[in-house]
Amino acid sequence: MRRIVYGIGLFLAFLFLGVGFFLSYQVADLRQEMSKLQESSAQERQQVSTLVSSKDQELVFETYEEGSLLRNRYRITAYGPEQIVLRQEEEESNGSDQEFLLKVENGCITVYDKESGEVFEHTNIPLETLPQELQAEVLLGKTLSGDQELYSFLENYSS
Repeated sequence: MRRIVYGIGLFLAFLFLGVGFFLSYQVADLRQEMSKLQESSAQERQQVSTLVSSKDQELVFETYEEGSLLRNRYRITAYGPEQIVLRQEEEESNGSDQEFLLKVENGCITVYDKESGEVFEHTNIPLETLPQELQAEVLLGKTLSGDQELYSFLENYSS
């Protein structure tokens, strides 16, 4: 009877040791899988946060061709690990191509359409109110490109 009890005890001991080793390997594999998943989710979160911060960001590439400055505007529309998709923005054609010439008439600044040479606007901005460097540029015929630059100038120096 002792032999049977020892045999059953020894069998149970081997059984528990075998199950213990088997489960320890399973746990180690599960830990490895969990760490891989955590790393990949961290990378995905980083890519998503980069995507969120980069999406709809405007990029402007400036080039000079034939003596004039060209601006190409792009927006990031999609982002992935292998590619970035850009969409070119159309330039507004509301006078941004128009150039203006500043001259002095009767001591005040007058704005001319550079292409046609016609008066675009008479201002009440005296030449003396401008900084000296700007006065020299206006006396030589300062050119402003586009409505925004013109209206920015007029806003800054009109009273």
